[in-house]
Amino acid sequence: MFRRLQSFLSSWRHLSFVFFPLFVLHANHSRAGDLAVEEIKLPTLRIQGQSARAHTQGLEIAGGNYYVTARRDDVTPKRALLLRTETRGTNWDVWDITPLDAAGTVTALDHPGGMQSDGKRLWIPLAESKRKGRSLIRVYPLAGMVDGQPLKWEFEFPVNDHIGAVAIAANRGLVFGANWDTEAVYVWDLDGQLKRTLTGDALAARGLGVITGAASRAGVAVQDWKIIGDRLLASGLFRAPGSSPVSPKSRLISFGNFLETDFQRRLVAVPLHRGTELAMEAMAISDGVVHFLPKDLGASNRIFRVELTDLLQLSDSP
Repeated sequence: MFRRLQSFLSSWRHLSFVFFPLFVLHANHSRAGDLAVEEIKLPTLRIQGQSARAHTQGLEIAGGNYYVTARRDDVTPKRALLLRTETRGTNWDVWDITPLDAAGTVTALDHPGGMQSDGKRLWIPLAESKRKGRSLIRVYPLAGMVDGQPLKWEFEFPVNDHIGAVAIAANRGLVFGANWDTEAVYVWDLDGQLKRTLTGDALAARGLGVITGAASRAGVAVQDWKIIGDRLLASGLFRAPGSSPVSPKSRLISFGNFLETDFQRRLVAVPLHRGTELAMEAMAISDGVVHFLPKDLGASNRIFRVELTDLLQLSDSP
């Protein structure tokens, strides 16, 4: 009996040296994607009683509701939509917000973008679905959004570029707009007067913008962004022209003093969640939680929630 016990212990000591390194490798691998992600189910998208599909663009949370901008791609011509559901809702309120021309004809401004509320109104860019296309930025009062009734905008201003996302610093009286691939960032006042444009080296220093051609460079193309307190938080995809794909590509960037030369930046590479790039489309921040809506709306829809502090712990800088 004693000899059998010695033999067992000797065998276990030998096996433990085999298993322990494997355990360490597995633990390190798990830490890279160790991020608590909560999935919230959203209602099936149905428009006028029929199943529909729409390409997600922007997300905002206000008054216990999710607001989503999306381009409806399953009809011709395509349409810009604003959608609303309660955080525990079972259906969507749907508004067609595609601008009309003077004759009442649907325009090509079918691409609604990333948006933000100033507390009372939603600021939504509506653009042509092409690089350098024209845009309108329209402002819609939240109090005037009644299901089944057309939306009326309070204010609008045109932009001679494709604006894919806007962020609002209401306390500073500023509107930030990112164009296609974030090759340029525009800053307007709340009356739509252009105050500043950032391009080239200014954006490169901030890690923003994907440039192709002779002056190509890698960067983050903003999909949606929000101003929370004194921080500008942008989500999007990192792309490097001409290089091999990077995975994951999702990024979250937190900026302080974004417009100043002494700006601060915290860059987070957002891990894949079950193979999904979380930052590939819409993003909102509410009560310290980041909400991602990365996929098109259709029969099955989900929002992914992550604590902002958890994400920032993954940043490459303090």
